[in-house]
Amino acid sequence: MKRITIIGIALFLIFSGSSMASAQDNITPKHAHLSLGFALNHFHHDFGFGLTLTTPYFLNNQVAVRLSVNSSYFEGIPVDKTEYDWMPYTSCQLGLIGASAMVNDLIRLYGEGGVIYIIPNRQFSEKNVVGGFGHFGFEFFMNSGSPVCYFIEVGSLGTGAKAERLSEKPIYANGFATSVGLRFHF
Repeated sequence: MKRITIIGIALFLIFSGSSMASAQDNITPKHAHLSLGFALNHFHHDFGFGLTLTTPYFLNNQVAVRLSVNSSYFEGIPVDKTEYDWMPYTSCQLGLIGASAMVNDLIRLYGEGGVIYIIPNRQFSEKNVVGGFGHFGFEFFMNSGSPVCYFIEVGSLGTGAKAERLSEKPIYANGFATSVGLRFHF
């Protein structure tokens, strides 16, 4: 699993770097600075929210590193209870971003891949999990000089996380993932 994630990230960077080389000067410098974001997430069946911190873009304003911290809610019947409940858990993501040129100084397309670390709620699991993630994203700026953008990300998580303390040992934080939110570029 880890080899597949590393190989996937390497291939993504190779192919995205070669396709972006001709458009290297098109990212508006203001949009290449440090950014802070807020996201609403949906990981598999788990709703959540999170904060993101993105480094300034480098390598011709097309590569950045992003740290995300998320709080998600797994729905199930906790140990020693008889009714469904939402049980929070935490995930931390560290990813490498490859961005395209800006479209009309208003839209940026990007891909991100990296490592996800899950700290489960002890009501449903005792095992911290390390996995991989990847997604494609779109940033929509208000106008060409605006430091604020909305974003949409669609991709997947590969964690193998299971709620082993619950009767059917269901998976969580694994599979299809989406995020939407607001990002501020400083």
